[in-house]
Amino acid sequence: MEQFWSFFSFPLNMLLAAIWAGGWWMMWRNHRDSAAVRFMLSPSATVSAICMLAGAGLWIGFTGDRLFVQSVFFAVVLLYSQTVVFLVTLRGWRRPDGVIRWRFLLIHAGFLLASGAGFWGSPDSSEMRVKLGPGETAHEAYRLDGGTGILSYELELKDFSMKSGTDGKPVHYEASVSVDGGAPVQILVNHPYNVKFGEDVYLTGVSESGCVFQIVREPWRYFALAGILMLIAGAFMLFIKGPRK
Repeated sequence: MEQFWSFFSFPLNMLLAAIWAGGWWMMWRNHRDSAAVRFMLSPSATVSAICMLAGAGLWIGFTGDRLFVQSVFFAVVLLYSQTVVFLVTLRGWRRPDGVIRWRFLLIHAGFLLASGAGFWGSPDSSEMRVKLGPGETAHEAYRLDGGTGILSYELELKDFSMKSGTDGKPVHYEASVSVDGGAPVQILVNHPYNVKFGEDVYLTGVSESGCVFQIVREPWRYFALAGILMLIAGAFMLFIKGPRK
């Protein structure tokens, strides 16, 4: 499934996002009385979008099914919810007298940006793992579905250390790695090394023979963060000034 979604990676995902937004904007501008637009702006569409998002979130939370976010069903739920919010935003971001409703705009646009980063940016995101022994190098890693992915750099394990507790289990470990033959850098648990924009290398495991690294690519995460900050700002303004001011 990950290979399927990777087909829609940049720039195709940006083109599809532009077509989706432009198409619905044209529908709102020229055909707002159409059945499709009226349904997307109806209370039924809003309630169903909220219920499906809540249900999907609960499923992921209780089952821990990480592959669910790559399913076609989850993609449909996100796209449907974004369409509803996008049209609601077009309808309500400005009052009839032309005054911009900043709280409304921040909350809805923030949701669109945060959820859109996860949806449209999903094809550009990946999670891979590779195991290296001291002195070994790697140009590829294994995806969660068992396939392989190519790294745009050479990762080399220089050395690693591990401290065990009284029960024999590791309590602290770190690794010294080199990227493309550069100066070694230290990677600790929960302290990844940022290889490039949106790509981090985590140390996830250590054994006597070497280390397991996790390569996480999330180039859209900064857009998601911006959307979350917009949501918080809009909610804060709504809390301070109230909904009608």
